[in-house]
Amino acid sequence: MKRFVEKTAQLPLLRGMSHNGRVVLFTEPFWAIPFNMIIVYATLYMQALGLTDRQIGLVQTLLVSVQILSSLFSGVLTDKLGRKRTSFIFDMLSWSLACLVWSFSRSFTGFLIAAVLNGVNKVVYVSLSCIMTEDASSEQRLRNYSGLHFMVLCSGFFAPLGGLLIYRSGLVAGTRILYFWSAIIMGFMFIIRNIGWTEPTKHPEQQTGETMKGFMKALRFFLGSTESRIIFLLQGINQFFVVFKPLFYFAYLRRDAGIRASLLSLVPMISSLVIMAILLIVLPRITNRMRGPALSLGFLLGSLSLALLIASARFGPGLLWVSVILDALSLALIRPLLDSLWADHLEDKNRARQLSAGNFFFGLFAVPAGSLAAELYTRSPGLPFAAGSLLLLTAFFFSVKLNLKSRMTV
Repeated sequence: MKRFVEKTAQLPLLRGMSHNGRVVLFTEPFWAIPFNMIIVYATLYMQALGLTDRQIGLVQTLLVSVQILSSLFSGVLTDKLGRKRTSFIFDMLSWSLACLVWSFSRSFTGFLIAAVLNGVNKVVYVSLSCIMTEDASSEQRLRNYSGLHFMVLCSGFFAPLGGLLIYRSGLVAGTRILYFWSAIIMGFMFIIRNIGWTEPTKHPEQQTGETMKGFMKALRFFLGSTESRIIFLLQGINQFFVVFKPLFYFAYLRRDAGIRASLLSLVPMISSLVIMAILLIVLPRITNRMRGPALSLGFLLGSLSLALLIASARFGPGLLWVSVILDALSLALIRPLLDSLWADHLEDKNRARQLSAGNFFFGLFAVPAGSLAAELYTRSPGLPFAAGSLLLLTAFFFSVKLNLKSRMTV
C-alpha cells in the first residue's frame, strides 16, 4: 500500500500532497460513498419508523452532546494511543458499529444508542486532522484538505445507486440494507487505511491531568487576537450549521419541494459535478492571499442558496436546482478553505490539544442545533433554512472583516 502511494505521488490530483494525504484520498471513497447514500435518507428513515420531528431533533442533540464529551479526551487519547491507532479504534466504533445499530433500529431507543456510538467520531476528527497536517507544509495541508473534500463530496456521484435501491426495496427496507453494507465497507476501509498511513513524528506528549488546563490555555489562544477570534467564530458558526442545515433538508425537498424519495439522491450527484469542477479547476489556483476572499464568497453563496431553496417551494423546481448548484459552490469553497486556515492558525507543538479544545467549544455551539432545527421545522418547514441563510450571511460579514484585518497586518 505504502509503495503504491509513493509511486502515484506525481499524478496531477496527488501532486503537492503529503504521503498521509494521498492515503486518505485513495481510501476515503469507501467511507464517503456509503455516507452520501445514507445521509439522503437518514431523517426520512426515522420519520418512516414513527419518530416525531422533535424526537429526531433530540437524537441529534444527544449525538452532539456525546461529541462534546468525547472532545474532552480526544487530544489525550490521540497523543497517548497515537494518531493511527486512535483513528482506527474510534472509526470502527463511530461508523461501522453505529451503522449496524442503525440498520436494526426499530424505535427511538435504537437511534439514541446509535447516536451515542456515532458521537465519538469527534475523537477521530482530532487524530485525522493531526495525520493530515503534521509532517506537512502549509501548501501540502491545503492540497490535503482539497483532496479529502474532493473525495467526500464527489462520491455523491454514486448516491443515485441508493435511490435505485430505495425505489426497488422501499424506504425502510432499502435504508436498512444501506446501513448494513455501509458497516461492512467502512470497516474494510478503516483496516486498509491504517495499514497505509505513516505515524506522524512531529507531535508532543500530553499529560492526562492537563486536559482542562490545556483547554483553558487553548481558549486564551483562540481569543488572543482579532484574527484568532474571527477564525474561531467562523469555525463555530460552520460547526453549528453542519448540524443544523442537513437535518431536515431532504425532508423539505420531499414534502415541500415535491421531489420523490427515489429521486432525492440526484441532488448529491448534481452537487458533486459542481464541486468536482471547483476542486479540480479553481482551488488549485487559489493562493494563500486569496483564501480569505474565496471563503467570503462561499458564505455568501451558501446564504443565497438557502433563500432560493425557500422560494422554490412557491415558484417551482427551477429555483430549486439553482439553489442546489449554489449550495455545492458554497460547500466546495468553505470546507477546505476554512479547514486549511484553521490548521495554519494552530500551533504545531499544541496541535492535538488545540484541536481537541476546539472540538469541545464548537460542540457547545452546536448542542442546540438539532432541537432548534426540529422546533423551527415543526412551526414552519421553511424556518430552519431562513435561519441558516441569516447565519451564513453573518459569517460572510465576519469573514470580510477578517480579510480587511489580514490586509492591514501584511
